[in-house]
Amino acid sequence: MKFTLRHSTLLLLTICAPALAGKTPSPIEPIMVTIPAGSFTMGTTDNKNSQPVHTVTLPEFSLGKYEVTVREYRRFVEATGFVAPQECYHQLDSWFIGSTPGSWDNNSLTDNEFQPAICVSWAGAKAYVDWLAKTTGKPYRLPTEAEWEYAAKGAVQTRFYFGNDPKHPSVCQYENTADLSGENELQRTTSSTYVNFVDGFADCVDHATYASVVGMYQPNPYGLHDMLSNVAELMGDCFEGDYQNARSDGKALPSEQCDRRAVRGSSWHWNIWPVTRRGSQPENFAGAAEGFRVALDGQAPKASKTTQQFKKQLAFAQQQEQSRRDQQFAYPMPVTGLTLSQSHGNTVLSWDPSSEKDIAGYRIYRNQSAGSMFALMADNVIDTRFIDANASPNVYEYTVVAVRRNLQSNYSNVVKTPGTVFLIPGRIEAEYAHAITGANSARTSDIDGRFNLTGGNGIAEGAQLKYQINVSQSGHYRLSYRIAGPRDGKGFTVTLDDKPLGKYAVKGTGGFHQWQTQQGPRIFLNAGQHTLTLHSQDSHWKLNWLALDSE
Repeated sequence: MKFTLRHSTLLLLTICAPALAGKTPSPIEPIMVTIPAGSFTMGTTDNKNSQPVHTVTLPEFSLGKYEVTVREYRRFVEATGFVAPQECYHQLDSWFIGSTPGSWDNNSLTDNEFQPAICVSWAGAKAYVDWLAKTTGKPYRLPTEAEWEYAAKGAVQTRFYFGNDPKHPSVCQYENTADLSGENELQRTTSSTYVNFVDGFADCVDHATYASVVGMYQPNPYGLHDMLSNVAELMGDCFEGDYQNARSDGKALPSEQCDRRAVRGSSWHWNIWPVTRRGSQPENFAGAAEGFRVALDGQAPKASKTTQQFKKQLAFAQQQEQSRRDQQFAYPMPVTGLTLSQSHGNTVLSWDPSSEKDIAGYRIYRNQSAGSMFALMADNVIDTRFIDANASPNVYEYTVVAVRRNLQSNYSNVVKTPGTVFLIPGRIEAEYAHAITGANSARTSDIDGRFNLTGGNGIAEGAQLKYQINVSQSGHYRLSYRIAGPRDGKGFTVTLDDKPLGKYAVKGTGGFHQWQTQQGPRIFLNAGQHTLTLHSQDSHWKLNWLALDSE
């Protein structure tokens, strides 16, 4: 669906008239803000790629007050005939499905000319600023990482220009971050959640679910909007893995050949990141969480007539968007007092009735295993008691929300099943762990089983999987494990009640969907109940199940 078709005929004629008349459209020069000269400490000891921490001294420069909008980018495409990417990461699940047909003016998440231009790629952003510079005679460019970090800090001493807590309820006044509005939309359209995903979400509501019309939130002390969210921003720098070669004047390093470009800031799809956090992406990557803003040496230039006209149009779009937000219904208050009990193999949930009289009902959420993302289990629940008769030996977590006009509250307190103690000898499904860090459960591609443990690159290095076992008889046992992975790896070590038990390598099976049962050396187990823990020593492997059989 091409969102421009939703605009009025008058607006379409206004946008397209220069091109229809055979004239080359003049650029809409960005609304710029002058950033004063100064020195600051760049980087942090918290991340290796932000070290060494060093002092940068910057001259006066200007930065776009807003991220470049669809309206501004449209003028560039009309004037140049630039062929922008026609595929983009814009179709949502808990993350994005992948690269699918879509572009800066035809994607699933853009419906307003004054939202940031997304799906453009770094190459598309660079082409825009080069055209802007050539057409106006002013050396517009992409900002450097140093300029961005300096400007984003806003000359304040707190962690962020609005305070220290990126999840504080007031954050929705300052930034378009992942919040309850986004959580509602994510659950409604993709059956997934921000809970246990990246950095979670803030407990506030701004009624914006994706990238917002620019400038809807309070500016930082330099007068810049959306610096820490809305969309992550593409930098002029070639990305390097640390600051060993960083310049003290904050300029980008020369880069005749560059594999990845620097990206700074968070987006609507993530909680706010530390200002010092760095990202990168290939020059041709096009995504719905990335956009850009413009930089310029020296003071901000005087606004041209075209810019003044754009400023008025943007102000009207902001008024319209604010009116839309003001008309939205209030979200319900969270459910309280959720408890869990187990009876005759069933899990019984109970909670306090909502004090709000117009609540339509409740929704029950459960994850596939403790620490993984919540998925909707039951909707339109009227009572304040629910029985789950379909629980498996997983350690499940449950939470409940109240619903009013299809808007759900934030989640209640989380309750967890105690899990199952597994009899040895026997087999244990990987997702039945009592505690999991560095991995999550997903539908398995194996011929056997429902779920397996995996992650962004398979189970992560440093992951821990804890299982409660009851050994029926002391003796020697052989550990077998069903794995899939593209390469040989260090595998994992095993401890029993925190005492080292053995090391187990994993051999590459040819890919993440090619499964193989492998075995390690035999081990001695004493009879009785124990905690068996797998400690991952490498990434790029998945686990379907493990078994301990007597020798």
